[in-house]
Amino acid sequence: MAVTMNQDQLGLKNQSIDDLADRLSKINWYEKAGKKDAEAEQTFRSFMQKLNVGNYELKWISKEEAADTICKLNFEDSELWESLSVLPDMLKKKVDELDQNQLLEKAVDTIPEFVFHLAFEKAIQIFHEEKVVSFLVGHAMYIAVLAATAEMAGEKELLAPLLELLESGHVPLGPEKNTVYLL
Repeated sequence: MAVTMNQDQLGLKNQSIDDLADRLSKINWYEKAGKKDAEAEQTFRSFMQKLNVGNYELKWISKEEAADTICKLNFEDSELWESLSVLPDMLKKKVDELDQNQLLEKAVDTIPEFVFHLAFEKAIQIFHEEKVVSFLVGHAMYIAVLAATAEMAGEKELLAPLLELLESGHVPLGPEKNTVYLL
């Protein structure tokens, strides 16, 4: 069951952020985890293209492989991580230029908790291992804050494929060097 939000519930009073929160509330988190999906794969490739990352291998994993895969994620020598690691500062600079700092602070205070409850509920149903649930929920919260920051920075399209991937019921776990794992 999707939880829908309105402006007063999050208190952000910004239509684009409220729309993002509504979109996040409708995600059926991890619904198709572990099932290969050509459309989801293409959506992820579109995300990598937006990040200008060309050197990577995509590997699908099953739900049962999630715990072991999470343990071996490694950001060293990862072209994906090199691109992702600069995003928060780049987006924050644009938020500053647009004088959206107060809205960003409110979003950072509200969006992660909101997403925590949604992602946790689904993660605990699908993955029973505590470390997998913990990782996925933290991952979801991080993506939500990054998406909100991109929205406020006027860079909504940058993360659009990532949100589409989540909406499809899949999630990119992360890289091990230049291998990126999809679940």
